[in-house]
Amino acid sequence: MKLYSKLTLSLLALISAATLNAQTKVYITGSTAYRAATTTAIQNIFDSPPTFAFSNNSSSVGGANQAIFNGNIGGNPYQISTSWSGSEAGIQTVADATQNVNYIADGTVGSISPGTSVAAGTEAHHPDVAMSDTFQSTSQFNGTFNGVTYASLTESPGSVAGHGSPVGIVPFKWCANNGATITSVTSQMLRTLYSAGKIPLALFTGASADETKPVIALGRNPDSGTRLTAFAESGIGALATVRQFQPQDSAGALVKATTSTITKFVVWPAETINGVGVSAFNSGYSSGGDLSKAMRAVTSDPVSVTIGATTTTYTAANLTRIAYLGTGDADSNLLAGAGAGVELSYNGVTLGNVGGDYNTVTALTEGKYTFWGFEHLLYNSSTIAAAVQTAADKLATQLHDTDAVVKLSNMKVTRATDGAKVTATYAAP
Repeated sequence: MKLYSKLTLSLLALISAATLNAQTKVYITGSTAYRAATTTAIQNIFDSPPTFAFSNNSSSVGGANQAIFNGNIGGNPYQISTSWSGSEAGIQTVADATQNVNYIADGTVGSISPGTSVAAGTEAHHPDVAMSDTFQSTSQFNGTFNGVTYASLTESPGSVAGHGSPVGIVPFKWCANNGATITSVTSQMLRTLYSAGKIPLALFTGASADETKPVIALGRNPDSGTRLTAFAESGIGALATVRQFQPQDSAGALVKATTSTITKFVVWPAETINGVGVSAFNSGYSSGGDLSKAMRAVTSDPVSVTIGATTTTYTAANLTRIAYLGTGDADSNLLAGAGAGVELSYNGVTLGNVGGDYNTVTALTEGKYTFWGFEHLLYNSSTIAAAVQTAADKLATQLHDTDAVVKLSNMKVTRATDGAKVTATYAAP
């Protein structure tokens, strides 16, 4: 029999202990509309409040584009990193094993004071989990697209049976800038606006004096689940090609701060996003936070709109801009306080309740207000590591039971997929 020295046995014990206590790293991406709720839920699945850091695009971790959390879950050490890229981008990167997302560098929390904001991270990792405002079946990253075959992702079953994904409801709002004279939109108006990019205000107000005043469309890029939901719900078409403008300041820079001044609107330039080409006019903001801040920014007087070789100037008061936003971004960046924008009723119904608990809004929970979707927690069940899946399933249940923007248990209605008709879940009279 081969004998081991005490020293050898001690080393083996230390190696075994280190392996058992190795930190599990979880990388999450996807929906910017649900980042605040997901960030809260992440902190709540740790055994005790975790240490964390977040990117300095925001004054709080709930609004940050990136964050990193360290602590124990079920007595085991975990690092959970987030980088919010949009629902479509989340599905794309998780479903394609070759895709990476930039995160705050691993181990950052251990080298700084907890709760500190840091510069945006550039450390690339393949994400394990996608938060999505839409079903993968609605996404263009479903099956083979542009020569790439995307894996079918699994809705997390949760850590408790029946308490998994979809993890909740994500409501949205149509909004206009401060000083806008319109208070409502319909599906018909939105289909006309987003197919043209710029239409007369008179189509919204019915006043002949508004025939020379433009309403222009702003929005998100095709990586956004908010965009897919908005276009599916309004009948524009979830994957439709549309026309959206880019607001710029006097230096020609993209406006994404409330303190900026918009001097001109130009056709959103063609670009490539995660390897997918997007034609001119059809792209938009990568973040709902940035879009909501641009919606609040003031315009110069006059302000110009350029399409091709044609530039037209308008007085600031005569130009209206419209966009679609998740409630978190709309409420925190656009609709509260002095200088707030305008929440528009949709097909005659206003969601309202700015900054409040949407679980209590009966127009939503009873089905009268239909601009909403399901929030999904998705992963590739054939490749996800067991310890990573444990945290992901625990997160799904935490959202489902406690931290969702709107809990499924409060909804009296449902729908089969994105933009589908809303139907009652109780017995018909």
